[in-house]
Amino acid sequence: MPGRNVFDMKVIATDGITLQAYELKFFRAHATPAWEKVIEHAAWSPRDSAGEAIFKDRMWLFGGYTPEYANDVWHSSDGATWIKASDIPTNIGVDIPLAFVFKDKIFITDADGVLYCSSEGDMWAKATDTGPMRGRRMMGGAVFKDRVWMMGGQQGNCLFNDIWSSADGVRWVLEVEQAPWSKRQITHSLLVYNDKLWLLGGGALGTSYFPFVAQNDIWCSSDGIHWERIIAHAPWPARIWGSTIVYRDRMWIMGGYQAAPESRHIGDMWYSADGEEWLPFEQHASCWNNSSGGVPLSVPTAMWEDRHEASALVYDDALYLMGGMIWPLKNDVWKLAIPGLCFLSQPVVEGYVDCLYEYRAFADFSPNVNRVKYKLIDAPDWLTIDEVSGWITGTASEELEVNVIVEAFDGYGEFARQEYTLFMIPFIGHFAGSAV
Repeated sequence: MPGRNVFDMKVIATDGITLQAYELKFFRAHATPAWEKVIEHAAWSPRDSAGEAIFKDRMWLFGGYTPEYANDVWHSSDGATWIKASDIPTNIGVDIPLAFVFKDKIFITDADGVLYCSSEGDMWAKATDTGPMRGRRMMGGAVFKDRVWMMGGQQGNCLFNDIWSSADGVRWVLEVEQAPWSKRQITHSLLVYNDKLWLLGGGALGTSYFPFVAQNDIWCSSDGIHWERIIAHAPWPARIWGSTIVYRDRMWIMGGYQAAPESRHIGDMWYSADGEEWLPFEQHASCWNNSSGGVPLSVPTAMWEDRHEASALVYDDALYLMGGMIWPLKNDVWKLAIPGLCFLSQPVVEGYVDCLYEYRAFADFSPNVNRVKYKLIDAPDWLTIDEVSGWITGTASEELEVNVIVEAFDGYGEFARQEYTLFMIPFIGHFAGSAV
């Protein structure tokens, strides 16, 4: 059961003599959103740097680094079963492309910036090979205010911070020659959120991994031309090749690669409703227990390994993450489903008599993107809660077992409840009865 589970154990010899008696505790997590592995090996070969899109009510994956540049096309309605479509007719392959759906067509660039399109995801045609993306790599792209936008990127030894737009994906107009944000590779760092364009960091990587430049600044624009810096340094580590997405009315950034101060892949997740305040999304251990000497042993909840250039999509009210670069390359598929306003914190289920008990309840993902408040629905008189911070505090004067129900609400009719059993145990007695 969620919370504390206690087992009284005895080791008895064949002659009936008790050799050892001890107490074993298992603590199982209360339900919070967590990643679920959909499939370990999808039908497409392991890869990173693929293109991805939602098109014709399906998830689509295009090419990528396998470690050769691929040009294959796959689609799925559940993340587990994938169907192969016609290859994109490019001889160079696809790698970190622009991929966007616009006017009932899907567009994708190859590794040389040639733009292809299809009205069904099959039978590809060349849209243009003369656009500003020709010869360019690692640029950012988005569909915004009935136009396609492309910006930044790298061509040879040149970095860019220019901005282009198109009404048809074929004819392009230079909107800004030099944006106020620094020149950079953008890849997946451009988002459309709350009727604005958002740029989440980016970076610059030359022919080797050093020197290496990565930003974690946040910029936004209401017209694609005039930009405002929201924050100079977000709390998440600067990175390149991260995956960004809009899910549950929040902007998300996850995974990526950093070379300074240490070279490593990243496996974190952060989200924000305003671009200024960012919160980490963290999973809890699925269970933990007292082992020898009372030292806790934890069983982690399954989650994808640290990686960069994974493909992220939102489909059927769930967030999907697929493939990516760790070595060997991956072709796994993961799914995170957040139902709406829900608790993300794990309750503290044990405390000591005459010692202060503290637990900070935390819930999020109200559809109204408002800060929630908290109240106790069921609790002993000695427990109180701060309605703004969610801190539950109090001191019990005697050993007891009580039920606690805490509610989070947003003022617009959305609420979530978390129920747990709280055990207040004697301070000395705890050591006398702990596991051996």
